[in-house]
Amino acid sequence: MFCVQIAKWYVKVGDEIAAGTVLADIETDKATLAFENQEDGFIAAIVKGEGSKDVPVGETVAVIVEEEADVAAFASYSGGDAAAAEPAPAAAPGAAPAAAEAAPAAAAAAAPAAAGSFPEHIVSTAEVLVIQGSTATTLSERLMHMSQLSLLNTTPLVLLLLLLLCLYLQALQMPALSPTMEQGNIVSWQVKEGDEIAPGTVLAEIETDKATLAFENQDEGFVAKILAPAGSKDIKVGQVVAIIVENEADIPAFASYSPGGAAAAPAAAAPAAAGEAAPAAAAPKVQANFRLGPAARVALEQAGLTVDDIAAPTGPNGIITKADVLAAVAAGVKRGSAAAAAAPPAAADKAAAAPAAAQAAAKPAAAKPAAAPAAAASSPAAGETYTDTPNTQVRKVIAKRLLESKLTAPSLYVTADVRLDKLEALRASLKAGGAKLSVNDFVVRAAALALRDVPAANASWDGAGGAAVQQPSVDVCVAVATEGGLITPIVKGADGKALSQISAEVKELAGKARSNKLQPHEFMGGTFTISNLGMYGLSNFSAIINPPQAAILAVGGAQKRVGFGPGASGALASESYMTVTLSADHRVFDGELATRLLDAFTKYMENPVSMVV
Repeated sequence: MFCVQIAKWYVKVGDEIAAGTVLADIETDKATLAFENQEDGFIAAIVKGEGSKDVPVGETVAVIVEEEADVAAFASYSGGDAAAAEPAPAAAPGAAPAAAEAAPAAAAAAAPAAAGSFPEHIVSTAEVLVIQGSTATTLSERLMHMSQLSLLNTTPLVLLLLLLLCLYLQALQMPALSPTMEQGNIVSWQVKEGDEIAPGTVLAEIETDKATLAFENQDEGFVAKILAPAGSKDIKVGQVVAIIVENEADIPAFASYSPGGAAAAPAAAAPAAAGEAAPAAAAPKVQANFRLGPAARVALEQAGLTVDDIAAPTGPNGIITKADVLAAVAAGVKRGSAAAAAAPPAAADKAAAAPAAAQAAAKPAAAKPAAAPAAAASSPAAGETYTDTPNTQVRKVIAKRLLESKLTAPSLYVTADVRLDKLEALRASLKAGGAKLSVNDFVVRAAALALRDVPAANASWDGAGGAAVQQPSVDVCVAVATEGGLITPIVKGADGKALSQISAEVKELAGKARSNKLQPHEFMGGTFTISNLGMYGLSNFSAIINPPQAAILAVGGAQKRVGFGPGASGALASESYMTVTLSADHRVFDGELATRLLDAFTKYMENPVSMVV
C-alpha cells in the first residue's frame, strides 16, 4: 500500500486534542481504520480534507501546535509541499536554498523548511496501516517497539515500512494476563522458530504477578523469531517477545533480526570512537527542546533519564520523541552521563568563560561527591559474603500492594477468643461418618455467613470515587503460601455453599496455587480474605488488608486453657480456644461494624451445627 484516502475527519481547526484522540478515519487497501493522535495540542490546519484520495504515505495531512494562540498563524497554511514549491520572497533570499534542500525529503519533513513563517508546530502524516486478524494497529507504532523508529518523514523508513508490509509480520507483545500485571517472566516457550501455529496454540508459559499462565496465540502463521528466550525476566507488558509471519517463506528474512539492532550497533561503537577521538573537539550536541509529548515523558520517567541525557533529539525543532528515549536506553545511556561527558570541555574553558558559565559547568561535578556516600552505603563491606535472591513477580506485587495498603488504609484491629470444643466434637462426629473437614473449612463458612448477616461489612473501598462499595456476592479469599509467594484463590458465593463443597474447593484451589496453575478468574477479585497460620503453632497475629478489600481475618491456632464451666457452680475444666484478629479499613468500617462482624463469626464457630443445617 502506497496511498491512503481520508474518509472522515473527527476534529476541526481549533479543536484541542490529547494523546489517543481519534483524528480521522483512514481508508487503506485493507479496511477503514482509526487514525489516533500521539501528542497534546491544538489542530492548527487540516491540509487534506475529507474525501482526499491517493494521499501518499508520509504526506502532511494536518498541522498540530502546542499553544492555542498559534492556531491563527496557520490560517493560510497549505502544507509543506506547497510552501516548498512557491518562489522565495525577495526579502528572504536564504529561504530558496532551504526549500530546495528540503525538496527531496518526505513531505512531512518539508514543513520545517517554511518554519520561518509559522510558529513551532508538528505535522501529522498519513500512516501505513496493517491488519492483524480483526485488530488494526499502526505499523509505525509497532516499529517503535521493534526498530525504535517512530517518524514517517524519511524515504528510507517508508521503504522499510513497505518491505515489512510485503512480509506481513505480527509483532507478538508481552500480554497483560491480569489487570495488575505490569511485567512478566517467560518461564518456557512451547513453540520454536519455524513452527506453524494456529489460534489457540499455547506459545509460552508466562509468570505474572499472580501465577504462571498459558500465553495463547490468536492468529494463524509461523514463528519467525523468538526475541525473549525462556528465563527472560521483568519483561514489560507490550514489549515485543516474538515475530510471527503469515508465510513460511518469510521466516529466513528474520534469521538475524533483533529489535533495535540497527540503531544499537552505532551506539555500541560510540564509546570506542569517543576514546579514539578524545583529543579532538567534541561534536556539538543538538539542543533538546523541553517540550515533551506524553509518550516521551512517560518513557523518560520509566528509563530514569532526563531531557539532558538525550544527546540528539530527532523530533521537529529538537523535540524529544519516544523513539529517542528508547534509542538512548538501547545505547546504555545512564542518568547524567550526557552532562558528565560535556563537563571536561566546560572545565577546559573555565578560565576564559564568564563566572556564571563556569558555575553552571561545575554543577555536574559537584553532584558526584554528594551521591558517593549513598553508593557506599548500599555496597557490602569488604570481605562480607552475601547471596542475592531474585524476587518473583508474585513477591514484587505483594510488596507493592501491601506497602500501598499500609500507607493509605487507616486500619483498626478487633480481637476475639473463640471456643472450639463444640466444633471439635462435631468434626470428630462427621469424621466417623466419613466426612473429613478441617477447622479452616468451618472458618471459611462462618466468615461467609457472618458477612451475609452483616452486609455492610462485605464491602470494598473505591479510591477513585472516595466511597465504600457494598458487594452483592460473598466471595471469600483464602491465603495460600507457595514457593513464589502468597496468593489468595477465591471461594465464590461461599455463603451459599455447604461445608463439603467449601472443603473440596479450597483443596483444589490450594493445589492449583502451589503448582502455579490458577486461572485469572480463580484469584482475581474477592470481598474478604482469611489468613490462617494456626497450623504453624501461632497463637495470634495481625494481617495486612489486601486492597481494594476492606478487611482480612487473621486466624491463630487452637490452644488449651483452664477455666470454669458455665453457670455459678461451673466446674474447673480445660477448654480449647482460638484467637482471631480482624484488620479492617477505617474508611469502610468503624469499631461498631467490626465488632458486629466478629460477634457474628464467633457465634457460628461456637455453635457449628448452625453451619451444617
